[in-house]
Amino acid sequence: MICWASTLAVYAQDTQSSGASTGTNEIKTIFGNGTGKCKIPMGYFIELNEAYSHFGHKSVFLPGISMGLILDHSWTIGMTGSFISDPNGGQFHHSHQDSTGTNKHKSDLNGGYGGLLLEYTLFPKSRVHVSFPLTIGGGYIYHSHLAHLSDSTETQNKWYHHGDSFFVIEPGVKLEVNVVKHLRIDLGVSYRYSPERDHWITSPDLLNQLTGKLTFRFGKF
Repeated sequence: MICWASTLAVYAQDTQSSGASTGTNEIKTIFGNGTGKCKIPMGYFIELNEAYSHFGHKSVFLPGISMGLILDHSWTIGMTGSFISDPNGGQFHHSHQDSTGTNKHKSDLNGGYGGLLLEYTLFPKSRVHVSFPLTIGGGYIYHSHLAHLSDSTETQNKWYHHGDSFFVIEPGVKLEVNVVKHLRIDLGVSYRYSPERDHWITSPDLLNQLTGKLTFRFGKF
């Protein structure tokens, strides 16, 4: 709600200044330069992204969404979130210990993470430039598996869920292209780090992984 309210404020403040010089204040794009000048110190964005990463031994896709404000063309502050989406079913080998001993299952890994997005962009008015995003936040990961229960009277199936919350910090670097005036395409890489070491699900070898990401960013830059 804050982001959309800020967007309305930006539109309200987008008035043309008279007598301003042309040239250096104009954002350059691949398919035609943007007309006019950047007349406001504050912009906004909303982006859709698709990331590829590993959680433990398993490859996963992480679709996500981000939105926020852009200050003076270079500084970005906003919110971001991603969730696990695996077209192959997301099956992980999972061990569960109970009164009967240790049982091994194939289970689905679900969850996601997100939080505060901070970003600095070098030469944002150039057609191609570099940005340095940083995500600080948290998430939740859980295993879901189907167990076969039987006693003297009946046999039934029951779903079990085991999960943990975790803190995460994810610095990265990405290459941005100004395709048209209100669209940027980004290709980047980041490293997801979580200090959680005592939890059963969110062990460091599960969470601490590299991530590649393709992003489509729309807005007023």
